[in-house]
Amino acid sequence: MNSGIINYSQCWEDPDILLAALKINSDDKVLSITSGGDNTFVILIAGPSEVVSIDMNIAQSYLLELKIAAAQSLPYDKYLEFLGVRRSKQRAVLFEKVRSRLSDKAAVWWSDHAGLLEPGPIRCGRFERFIDIFARYILPLAHRKKAVARLLSFDDLEEQRAFVSEKWDSRAWRLIFKLITSRFILKRYARQRGMFRYTEKETVADIYRKRLEQHLISMPTKGNYFLHYILTGEYGEALPPYLDVNGYNRLRTISSPALNITTGSIFSYLRSMPDNTFSKYNLSDVFEALSSSENDELWEQIIRTAKPGAVVSYWNNLVERSYPAHLSSKIKTDDIFVDRLRSKDRVFFYDSFHAHTIIK
Repeated sequence: MNSGIINYSQCWEDPDILLAALKINSDDKVLSITSGGDNTFVILIAGPSEVVSIDMNIAQSYLLELKIAAAQSLPYDKYLEFLGVRRSKQRAVLFEKVRSRLSDKAAVWWSDHAGLLEPGPIRCGRFERFIDIFARYILPLAHRKKAVARLLSFDDLEEQRAFVSEKWDSRAWRLIFKLITSRFILKRYARQRGMFRYTEKETVADIYRKRLEQHLISMPTKGNYFLHYILTGEYGEALPPYLDVNGYNRLRTISSPALNITTGSIFSYLRSMPDNTFSKYNLSDVFEALSSSENDELWEQIIRTAKPGAVVSYWNNLVERSYPAHLSSKIKTDDIFVDRLRSKDRVFFYDSFHAHTIIK
């Protein structure tokens, strides 16, 4: 358990397609990978009976605690200010108001890592610091702010395609993008350890370039807060659901029993759970860092702990992972429905989105 590094202070999986796949209802007990906490909150807001949010890294668990404590102890404008959506010079003061709602261990951890609060908690992750450097110092070498703003303004795909072809896709942009998305740079400065362990593809930059190119000809950029943040370091007019006023108001009403924050291995945790425990699973891209045998073992535990009709959702990035063939009789997939969801994904760098129903 890495206790000193937050790898992701935001989630980079689209909550809209996640919720569409999971179809949360009030009877659901959900297992959710914590990461930056955003999608755990989106699931909570949807109103299940319980969400177990799990991460190997205790720092991610403390970040989740901090975010919900901020919602429950600060007025909305101060909530956005403290988290880093808006500029602030008083986050240390605001933290003292949040601190009383933290567990003792989380309060001590954040006091010992107060420097992470200075830019705002949503900006303190390793990946988000990498994006900040890219948006502030590297992207301007290829495009001025005016061009970036224009790219992010389109709701007409034909106009967007023409702009990308004629103005955006310059030699300088291609060179910078190739550098910043190279395997070496991402491994060294952006992604957490182990995420490239089973990546056999060497031309990572070319893969991401092709995915972005496809994204820009098929998805309008306006309102895409993921792309907006990557290119500017800010969300713009649209916010993740837990940061808008409706999500904030719902988080303030969440009772403690509804959220169970757990730190540890998902393997160990699922092994400790009885059969037929969970009805929904948000597994992020957890399979990315697993070997084939670990992948198969995890699926065994997922199916054992899943209730009949449970839905399992996850993303693939650079490593192709799915359920093992010998378990195929226990899994049903609506490929047309899932493909439709994938076509709406606002995050360009994933290869695929998956949602399966467990048959028992």
